[in-house]
Amino acid sequence: MDSKKENLNKNISYTSLVNRLTDLKSLATLPGKGEKSEMWSSYDRKSKVDSVTGEFIEWSANNDGLRPQFIRKEGNNEVLAEMTGPGAIVRIWSASPKDGKVNIYIDGSDIPIVSEAFIDYFKPSIPAFNFPELVYETNAKGFNNYVPITYQKSCKIVAEPGWGQYFHFNYITFNKEALVESFNPNLNESAKSALTMVNTFFAEEMGKNPSALELETVTKDFNLKTNSKTTAFKLKGKGAIASLKAKIKVINPEKLDEVLRKTILEISWDGEDTPSVWSPIGDFFGSAPGYNNYKTLPMGMTDGWMYSYWYMPYLEGAEITLHNSSSETTAVSLEIGKEELKDDDKNYGRFHAKWHRDLEPIKKERWPDWLLLKTEGKGRFLGASLSLWNPKGGSNSNAGEGHYWWGEGDEKFFIDGENFPSTFGTGTEDYFGYAWCNPSIFEQAFHSQSIDNGNMGYQSVNRWQIIDNIPFQKSFDGYLEKYFANDWPTQYATVVYWYLDADGKDPIKPTPADELFGYEIPYKVFKQPNALEAENLMVIENSGGWLNTDEFVHESMYKTVSGHKILFWTAEKNKKNKLITEFETEKTGKYEVYATIIKQADGGVFKVKINNQNIKNINCKSSDDSKYTERIKLGTVNLVAGKQQIEFNVLKDDKFPQRMWIDYFEFVEL
Repeated sequence: MDSKKENLNKNISYTSLVNRLTDLKSLATLPGKGEKSEMWSSYDRKSKVDSVTGEFIEWSANNDGLRPQFIRKEGNNEVLAEMTGPGAIVRIWSASPKDGKVNIYIDGSDIPIVSEAFIDYFKPSIPAFNFPELVYETNAKGFNNYVPITYQKSCKIVAEPGWGQYFHFNYITFNKEALVESFNPNLNESAKSALTMVNTFFAEEMGKNPSALELETVTKDFNLKTNSKTTAFKLKGKGAIASLKAKIKVINPEKLDEVLRKTILEISWDGEDTPSVWSPIGDFFGSAPGYNNYKTLPMGMTDGWMYSYWYMPYLEGAEITLHNSSSETTAVSLEIGKEELKDDDKNYGRFHAKWHRDLEPIKKERWPDWLLLKTEGKGRFLGASLSLWNPKGGSNSNAGEGHYWWGEGDEKFFIDGENFPSTFGTGTEDYFGYAWCNPSIFEQAFHSQSIDNGNMGYQSVNRWQIIDNIPFQKSFDGYLEKYFANDWPTQYATVVYWYLDADGKDPIKPTPADELFGYEIPYKVFKQPNALEAENLMVIENSGGWLNTDEFVHESMYKTVSGHKILFWTAEKNKKNKLITEFETEKTGKYEVYATIIKQADGGVFKVKINNQNIKNINCKSSDDSKYTERIKLGTVNLVAGKQQIEFNVLKDDKFPQRMWIDYFEFVEL
């Protein structure tokens, strides 16, 4: 599925652009003049940079999607994006698409080329979107569409009332002389075939090399003693590594996490003094800590091998080194797939992958930016693997505007010294393709989440920018907003991936061995033994208002609120206001039921039924402005092993909204 290199002054067919969805080889070619990759999004427009002084104004603003999230209004409609061609939309994302139409106009036409309810952009609503591996909602609630929408002269995206909330439109721009085949939602046979091939590969062959290359495969086995370093491969001449796989065995399985973090993979190209690839081997392959199975297009971990299919060319040789700084003797198998370079193309970039925890500190006025990558030269940014430690979960005060959880922070990518970032996102989880703080495991071709600890503990996420890679001519400065400080503790570790010309500057230095593993600041979360956590109840019906089962309490209540989370429900006026939940019990018997709730000034009073049996009401209203937990006895119930229901109804009251906070239930057998 490898597409040929194209002269940007010639025709770019729709089929050739679709092929870029799986074409990892072409990424190694340094960008030509006029190539760009940018994004329109619903970021908070209060964030600005003064064009004269360079002052960062309200740089931490976080009401993404709530303040005006459009360029301008045309009547009742909102203009969400405007682009000048030739180019293509290559990624559409949303957290909350609704039924209002979104219209895409191309090349100056008054008739939209696509006019669908925004929610239908993520369904097989038109023939071009009938590819479920490219158009989908992830397990973690993010809506994504990777079907390219091309245009020659221009593109304008206009939303009608009721379209929803939150959006990304990633788009690429070609050399101004390029001739691009414009998008047609009624696919011709060539376009349909190309999209079908990509969709089938993602559905049935994920984990295999997408490039149809003739590779020479070499496998070597190594037994690395502690604190040893060995040259695994020393390649001479000109060529490319198009497949790199690794397998690790340890005598003591309990030491695997340490070994994966403290076995370092280094790769140097063309005799360079400093390696372009420096990373703990587990992190390099896209998931940490530990070994967590997942499959994406360029990277993955399977029951057999960890794999990488990034294309890594070299003109004067390459050297791959393994360094075991762990306390364990480690067996490592490395397999490389080499391709001969038959041309004298000097326009290849060097593949870079660097691990770090924290780079240079950011000036106070730029808080909460956290530096992901800062590099100079010509190249392409390919994405990142992010591993984080966040044992407390979230809060509703400590992080200022970035409250509730770690992932509030936007991505901000400055290209070639631009004053304001041409990529400005709406949340860290949104960059990684999911939404609503959802920690569920998922894997798609271009992104994944391979660890689920309910946003309390470790998380591991990837985003690979393939067709939406970000070319730069002079520099790339990339940041993620990080609202929670290291000592919260919220601690990041990342591998960033990019191509860079031979004269470019890569300032990321190796991390000392004693700072690679075990650096996490410990924190023990209070958990009530044998409790039924309310946030874990299965929601069967909600005819009331806002429901959140991932609500973090104020940190002042961490010692008394189990798991730091609660079930939060807001009953609203003129609604039925019924909430039905479900749980399972293993043992038939008679039980006394207790509930631990949060009392606040704006709390309400709610009827409670268990299996249609009325028990004591829950009163969440405090007598003053204080917030505190209270354990109450609800009554006695008989349960038969299996599924049980808890139903909540608001008592009649003219005052709305009414709010309910429940921490956990206890069922004490009599």
